[in-house]
Amino acid sequence: TAQLVKRVAHYLTDQTRFWVVRARVSAGQVSGLSTLLGGAYIGIDPVEKGERTSSYAGLEIPPVVTTDEPGRHFMLHADELGSLEVGGPIYFRKIRVGEIVAYELDNNGRSVDIEIFIQAPHHERITTNTRFWDTSGIDVSLSASGLEIETSSMVSLLIGGIGFENPPGQEPGNPVEDGAVFDLYAKRSEAFAKSPASTSQWLLNFTGSVRGLEVGAPVEFRGIKLGRVTDVKLLVDPDMANLRIPVLIEIAPQQIKLIGETEAFYHSTDFENKQHIFWNQLVAKGLRAQLKTGSLITGALFIDLDLHPKAKQQSIVWEGEYPELPTIPTPLEELSNALSNALQKFEQLPLEKMSEEIQQALAALSRSAVQLEALMLNLNKKVAPELGATLTQTRKTLGAATKTFSTAEQTLKTAEEAIAPNSTLQLEIQGLLRELRSAARSIRVMADYLERHPESLIQGKRGNR
Repeated sequence: TAQLVKRVAHYLTDQTRFWVVRARVSAGQVSGLSTLLGGAYIGIDPVEKGERTSSYAGLEIPPVVTTDEPGRHFMLHADELGSLEVGGPIYFRKIRVGEIVAYELDNNGRSVDIEIFIQAPHHERITTNTRFWDTSGIDVSLSASGLEIETSSMVSLLIGGIGFENPPGQEPGNPVEDGAVFDLYAKRSEAFAKSPASTSQWLLNFTGSVRGLEVGAPVEFRGIKLGRVTDVKLLVDPDMANLRIPVLIEIAPQQIKLIGETEAFYHSTDFENKQHIFWNQLVAKGLRAQLKTGSLITGALFIDLDLHPKAKQQSIVWEGEYPELPTIPTPLEELSNALSNALQKFEQLPLEKMSEEIQQALAALSRSAVQLEALMLNLNKKVAPELGATLTQTRKTLGAATKTFSTAEQTLKTAEEAIAPNSTLQLEIQGLLRELRSAARSIRVMADYLERHPESLIQGKRGNR
């Protein structure tokens, strides 16, 4: 029971709030320290609007914002609360401009409604195009630019917080009234992601492992994001004869710009037929869907659409709830299949029979080597002495023949000097001398050859040497 002075009677409405003021530490702020010395007391948030009443339910927690503070209240709709708490900060360009006032589950219990308060004059920055996102914790992203870490402040890191901005490069939008409802995104990149006006659903069937593929994974064409994965399931035949994993994706047609009359293509009356023709042509040229690794660290997968001209001819299956795009296995799966086929062929080879034949061939080769070695020993014992004697005799004969021809050459030279220069005899003698020189050279060649190849006296001359 409390007694108030008369001049505050007009504040006793059903919207007025009472609570016990005591020392509190919450949301990174300390309040009510004076009660440590003077004791606790009752606080009031007076409101003139509403019906008169004299009975109130005191608040267990003091209100974050009183009614006399200038600004506006807004509602945020989120899938889950996360680490947000009452009194958590609201940031605009990392400047604190408001607080989280309250939160509760919606009627069906599937989402959370969060009430926030934005102080004046910052509440005027809230328009129909404003985006809100959760700044709680640390936002870590790994991209081609490197590792990026983003957080608003130490307070939001510990107790959570919310940030808001208008999309850059767009019109600010129209002003909103007190109590306007907005969506709360999980992070800033999602808040500013372009929401396509329309999307087309496609079905992809994979037979290999899809470990690392999650709902929300991107669908790309040569690095350009065209859509995302919306569902991943497993379909099994009752007889377990066929296993396949259907993956449902959505693609924003507006992400593909056609050269020419693009607007006429997307807004024509026969757009569906034109779309069928367009995708059929791409698939005929080798368009296939393939799983690829987006990050070697996390092992996350994404859907890659690309042209594979050497791929087996396939076509789109337009029947069914969703059109089905053809897929191809990953390079690792192709290598695994090739190795598996090679191993199967290797297992079919008659390895035992081949091993026996190789052993028999090696044994025959070993016997032939022994026989050849024995033959060489016999040749050394029998042929070598005879060949040595013949070689010695041949050398003596060749030496005598060489000496004889040298004497004959000297004699002819003397006779040549005694004969007149232009006589017939001299010419005949000169011809004879030429023949003798030729014969002498031939004998020298033969002698040299026999000296280098004495075995030719027995075996004869073999081939060109």
